[in-house]
Amino acid sequence: MDASFFTTLQAGWLNAWIPSFGMVLIQFIYMAIFKEGGKRAVDKSWYTSKDKTNATVSAILQIILLILSVFVPLKFGTMWFVVGSLVFLLSLVSFLSAFHSYASAPADKPIKKGIYRWSRNPMYFFFFTGMIGTCIASASLWLLIVLIPFIIATHFIILGEERYCTETYGMEYIEYKMHTPRYLLFF
Repeated sequence: MDASFFTTLQAGWLNAWIPSFGMVLIQFIYMAIFKEGGKRAVDKSWYTSKDKTNATVSAILQIILLILSVFVPLKFGTMWFVVGSLVFLLSLVSFLSAFHSYASAPADKPIKKGIYRWSRNPMYFFFFTGMIGTCIASASLWLLIVLIPFIIATHFIILGEERYCTETYGMEYIEYKMHTPRYLLFF
């Protein structure tokens, strides 16, 4: 098994950008198809200055992650690629399910159907695990070094969103929070 985690960075057509940009593209496609859900997803009118800072840091790290993925080769023909691809594919299917549940839900109620029964933040969670799968498939510590602070920064956005949902949906959301973990099966 090739254990060179700090691979030479080189731009390529078959690099980690394929799964990385694929997950981002899915978000744009869903927002275009489900316009009301898309508007809700990008509504930042409730952001505090702290939320804006967290969102900016998260966005910058995501952009760095995407740019870096252009230069990180996938480890085709290795166990890293097989395991990472499986993690990515499972995450991708769950990510699509989360987006579908979100996009098709009414705006005046907390989303509790589909995969939201097991996670309050499945879109984020499965985006993270999809990117972890990409890190594994490319055996890249470069990606992981950027992914970890991106996950941490995004966690603070999630805390802000949960505060907003509590203010917006009240007791119904509080009860949902009590029975549904923030990140699938834990936390």
